[in-house]
Amino acid sequence: MEEIVIQTPARLHFGLLDLHGGLGRIDGGIGLALDEPRTVISARRSSGCDASCPMEQAFEGRLETALQAVCSHYGVPGASVSIAEKARPHAGLGSASQMLVGAGIAVCMLYGLSPHAREIAGLVGRGGTSGIGIGAIEQGGFILDGGHRFRRGEGSKTGYSPSSASVGVPPPPILARYDFPAWDVLIVVPQGEGASGDRERDLFKEACPVPAGEVEIMCRILLTQLLPSVLEEDLETFGAAMEAFQAYGFKVFEAKTQGPLIAECAEFLRANGGAGVGMSSWGPTLFAFGDDLSALRDRAERWLLARGGGEVILTRANNEGFRRL
Repeated sequence: MEEIVIQTPARLHFGLLDLHGGLGRIDGGIGLALDEPRTVISARRSSGCDASCPMEQAFEGRLETALQAVCSHYGVPGASVSIAEKARPHAGLGSASQMLVGAGIAVCMLYGLSPHAREIAGLVGRGGTSGIGIGAIEQGGFILDGGHRFRRGEGSKTGYSPSSASVGVPPPPILARYDFPAWDVLIVVPQGEGASGDRERDLFKEACPVPAGEVEIMCRILLTQLLPSVLEEDLETFGAAMEAFQAYGFKVFEAKTQGPLIAECAEFLRANGGAGVGMSSWGPTLFAFGDDLSALRDRAERWLLARGGGEVILTRANNEGFRRL
């Protein structure tokens, strides 16, 4: 095989579950794989490692480093990788993991190897805080990851930090994964970026630890409302539970890092029929759920256009994960 093309799904991250750590574990979280936006990756055999990403050229060096790590680990000569389509960077959609882990998967398939997203994520430095993007790539659906051991010896995290600053920490286990109902998912991305790099690391230090009482409430909402409503396809309960979940813990701090436009947009989505409105990761991506959100999509496009523009995507959950094209 000389060339292979795959696609990986974007993801929504609904919130980190435990940034208190009092029970010897931190991180954990829930999220959802999306049909759109997607990342399309092509890989060709080569004697070395090179990468092309015309829509984000600053990422090419990082992608080449990841390719070198993957090729070295699996003992293959090299690959030339090109990103033909991707989600917007620093928007809360997980574009970095989709490119880095997806490229590793493409290389494995190119050389006839069985790709394992969790193993590849460890090689390319992803999953040090959240496992949602890895789970979304591997199997899609609604995902609960189990976080990391905290200050309990080898393999543990020793502090509160994002994936980019959690070097040498293995990706978390996936505790549960369920097919998500065929509801509409509206993605609204106003202009702006979420926190990244040094700012993201500083914000973790500022906000943590999260009060234990808030973690306990979030766990109760997750177990008694969110998970059952996904399995029972109960949109009303899911929507109310999602908004309640996002009112506690680290997500509250994440929302405060965004300007008033994000809060105004979230209120607009609620007032116009969106259920379970919330923000993905550090934002600025907002989401809403519903049976038919085509009218809300049109209204959201006009609303954004009057406020500096942005992107509106009407999609559904991806219950498959990555696939070959």
